[in-house]
Amino acid sequence: MNQTMHLLRRGYEFEYRTVGGVNGDAQADLWVTVSGSRAVLVLKGCPVDDASAALKSLHHTWLPYLLRPDTQMLALALYPRREGTKTRALVLPLSA
Repeated sequence: MNQTMHLLRRGYEFEYRTVGGVNGDAQADLWVTVSGSRAVLVLKGCPVDDASAALKSLHHTWLPYLLRPDTQMLALALYPRREGTKTRALVLPLSA
């Protein structure tokens, strides 16, 4: 089975609400396989501590319109890059 990924959306800007009730802004890139069976979501621009709240917002507002209900998704939150270090990501649990 072909599992080649392609970029479906790049730099999608969205707003989310943190657990503390503060509004935040972030961006998301969404990669999917040609078959649509798997997807990778990359969150950028939100603190890693707020990534679950951002993911929850996307689950309710954006992802249902782009992915099939049976799509297996991996969600990553990028850490802000610091000079002299590699970019790091946190794998998010999908139970947001």
